[in-house]
Amino acid sequence: MSKVGIITYHSAYNYGSALQAYATQKTVEALGFDAEIINYRMDEQRRFYSMYRPLKYGVGSSVKDLMMLPVHAKRTERRQRFESFFSERFNLSAEFSEPEKAAEIWSGYDTAISGSDQIWNKHSCELEKNEWKYMEPYLLRGFEGKKVSYASSVANMTDDELKRILPDIERFDYIAMRERSSAERMEGLLGRPVENTLDPTFLLTKEQWKERFALPGEADDPYVLYYSLSGIKGVSRAVSSVKALAERLRCKLVLVTPFAWYPAADSITENHPEYGPVELLSALSRAKAVVTDSYHGTALSVNFGKDFYSLCKPGGSEFRKTDILEHLGLEERILYDPRLIAEKTFAPIDRGEVEKKLAALRAHSLDYLKGALL
Repeated sequence: MSKVGIITYHSAYNYGSALQAYATQKTVEALGFDAEIINYRMDEQRRFYSMYRPLKYGVGSSVKDLMMLPVHAKRTERRQRFESFFSERFNLSAEFSEPEKAAEIWSGYDTAISGSDQIWNKHSCELEKNEWKYMEPYLLRGFEGKKVSYASSVANMTDDELKRILPDIERFDYIAMRERSSAERMEGLLGRPVENTLDPTFLLTKEQWKERFALPGEADDPYVLYYSLSGIKGVSRAVSSVKALAERLRCKLVLVTPFAWYPAADSITENHPEYGPVELLSALSRAKAVVTDSYHGTALSVNFGKDFYSLCKPGGSEFRKTDILEHLGLEERILYDPRLIAEKTFAPIDRGEVEKKLAALRAHSLDYLKGALL
């Protein structure tokens, strides 16, 4: 059986990163390959996702971390749940943290997949304050087998920055980007076709996610899930509108805000800083509606067929979310002002039409992956 190595941001204490890595591994296995996650864990990634970040991230980050002290024990539980997910759900290679160590494991694979997630983005959390050399394993530098990119994301990299890594990307046998706009940019820079494929979390259907994790159906005691990666200012700005939605739907409000402790001040609001990846999946599965500013929170809400609202900021790398939502005809659920959640009346989502479009995109993505691996 051909052995495939997958290198991505699998070990960040970030729900989306962990779940997209899991979905990639399971999809490759379902295609008949021996899949292994390349266990590259940069020290910088550990520092960024530590509960109390070093001062090099700025005084503001340190203050935000200290504001989370009231839930230190629950955040420790969250970290343990992530580590359990990594060890129990992933088929892992030997661990290494320095890029030159990748040379010691490359020979173990016939094919290597780079992606998904922002592994080619120098401005990602893991690489922003890191040296360029730490991107080299994600570019499969030194690997002599078949090189495949799957739904890799360069996010808001400039063309000049991309030109710095183009010599490595040109050596890939197959290239696919997660965002349509990124695929078009890369085509222009490379002068060759570049595919646009779905984020791996879409490769598993709702039914497959539910079966693999024994996820429950919608809760008998309904709630709105607010899943945010914002700090306390962003969360505080949105909570009142999200609460208004919950009240309109006669629901409780469940908060999952790993970078902001927002104390629940009433009996209908729950806060869960202890949730790991499986607990978030369960919360999404059981929710009546979801409000999120997360890319993967948005993707999973769509995939799970939820009534959802995707909060975006003007500019930046929000096209990661808007790109797929526009592709699926869900533009109305892109909100640049959280107050609209409470003020605007939204048309019901046409589930059948969305699923039809999603099924076609999923088939295209699987066809690309099959063709690249076989």
